[in-house]
Amino acid sequence: MELWDRILGKGLLFPTGLETLAAKIPRNVNLTAERFIAENTVFPLFKPFIPQNRGEIVLDIMKNGENGRGNIFSIAGLAWTKFSNLKYLRYCEQCVSSDISIYGEAYWRRLHQLPRIYLCPEHRTPILETDILISSLSHEYHPAVCAAIHRNHTFTPDIVEKLLMFSRDAQWLLQHGNELGYYEKTNEIYDILLKTKGFRDWNGKTKNKKLGMAVADFYGKDFLDLFDAYDSGVCQWILKLLQLKDKVNNPVYHLLLIRFLAGSAEMFFQNNHETPPEYLPFGVPPYPCRNAVCDYYLKDVIEYIDIQRINGEPKSIFICSHCGMIYKRGKNTSKEKQYSGQIDIVDYGWKWHEMLKNLLASKTSVNRTAGILKCDTRTVVKFGIKLGIFPPEQYPKHRPYIPKGRSPEKIPFAEQRKHYRQRWKLIISEYPGATRSELLLIDSKCYSWLQVNDKDWFGNNSPKSRKSSVNWSERDDEYLELVTNAIDEIKGGLGRPKQITISAIAKKTGIGGKLYERLDSGRLPKTQSFLNENVETLEQWRKRKILWSVHTLLEQGRLNLKNLKIAVSIPNVEFKTLQDFAAECMGKYGAGTNSAHERQHTFK
Repeated sequence: MELWDRILGKGLLFPTGLETLAAKIPRNVNLTAERFIAENTVFPLFKPFIPQNRGEIVLDIMKNGENGRGNIFSIAGLAWTKFSNLKYLRYCEQCVSSDISIYGEAYWRRLHQLPRIYLCPEHRTPILETDILISSLSHEYHPAVCAAIHRNHTFTPDIVEKLLMFSRDAQWLLQHGNELGYYEKTNEIYDILLKTKGFRDWNGKTKNKKLGMAVADFYGKDFLDLFDAYDSGVCQWILKLLQLKDKVNNPVYHLLLIRFLAGSAEMFFQNNHETPPEYLPFGVPPYPCRNAVCDYYLKDVIEYIDIQRINGEPKSIFICSHCGMIYKRGKNTSKEKQYSGQIDIVDYGWKWHEMLKNLLASKTSVNRTAGILKCDTRTVVKFGIKLGIFPPEQYPKHRPYIPKGRSPEKIPFAEQRKHYRQRWKLIISEYPGATRSELLLIDSKCYSWLQVNDKDWFGNNSPKSRKSSVNWSERDDEYLELVTNAIDEIKGGLGRPKQITISAIAKKTGIGGKLYERLDSGRLPKTQSFLNENVETLEQWRKRKILWSVHTLLEQGRLNLKNLKIAVSIPNVEFKTLQDFAAECMGKYGAGTNSAHERQHTFK
């Protein structure tokens, strides 16, 4: 009653109205509301993880009371963090003994009442649970000397060390958290460390799966299960911690992530973390100029680019000060890939335009001009019209825009034919010495339409082909002689017979794949007829092998069934279909069996 003006005390975690309490205590003992908050509540543990707007409200309520502003537990975030499920006060036996020896009595420690604190960081001893309900603290006084209800936990040495490190981090934060900034500052440190360690991209996107798996590997499943923090090895609680919203997340999980990233809470908050290196999606400057007529073509002369993020992707504009070319790039393009490939050109630059004027003024062909300037012919024609060198009618045609839902008006065939014929004649008159291939590059659409829809007129009104015509009758005689000689060589070759196939003949004559192509065209009737008579089937080739093997073995004096089968190398199943032919050959040219009876039954 003397301290609180009522018979009910204040809460254990976030007591309110501490200014009223401090006012009743003599000032010379320096027991202020601020000191009570820093040294006797858990607010220091929460401060680095509370957004500043909420943290300042919580502080004011702890000093001056709620005054209709709502429940402090909801404002502090305890309503949704499920911060503590502890029911009983806890203590360390050695801490109690030490207090009694020093002060003559013991006191309850904030650290021992925090969830997931299993070991005392000072004595490496278990935290024991009493039979005193935390809910009774508001109306009963309990001295810190009592018997414990022992609930022993057995941990492996590895987990013991990790639990001790967690306890030390929590203790450090209780002692120093009041001096730290709010979550906005903590989030800045998170950003630096996550980027430095490769868990966050330059655009702020966190690699949550990679980070979660790394945390799981760092602590191990058995340890994280004690904190209900394993989540199948991906630690999904990390997602909530890194979302800077007007909420408070469980400090227990923050401490787990902090030790993983920095080694300890003290190192996380007190060390000067180096800002991660500048993100360079296009490599280290300078960058190459892509203007083919620039004196610094493909040389690194573009010193500065302005990188912007559009829809999460880096984009930038490159400007060469030596020629005026401007081009754009999107997505990550490494430095080594910037010297080739397609680019998005904004402006070719003054030097390119000057070279274009000179080339067109000297009557250089469109095709050659495009090759020199490293662009397509349409671009040359487009700028040539702007310069007044080409007539406007030559401007590359584009399909007219047709609103969605409307079908285009069909142009009559006769009108289309007239249009394309006039267009083709105009191109030929402007480029009198151009070949068909060059004209195709100049106006591919006109070329293709006439080739498909007006072929006869197109052939009569186009440059003649410069390729010499082939006399296929003479070519047929030439190929027939080559094929005949090739077959004679294959048949007369030494060693095991080779099958006479079109592939073998084409290879032997040196004609190669062209032989197939020209036979299919029907332009070589004599050669085709000769091949039909002489190309061997598989059975014919095997019979020729049997005949050759019989002669060879007969000369060697080794002709018998066993040696014949080995010599011809034909599988037994296929050999059975040829056994009559083999028997006939052996009988005709002299059987090497030992008796007439054996010869009679050889091929049954």
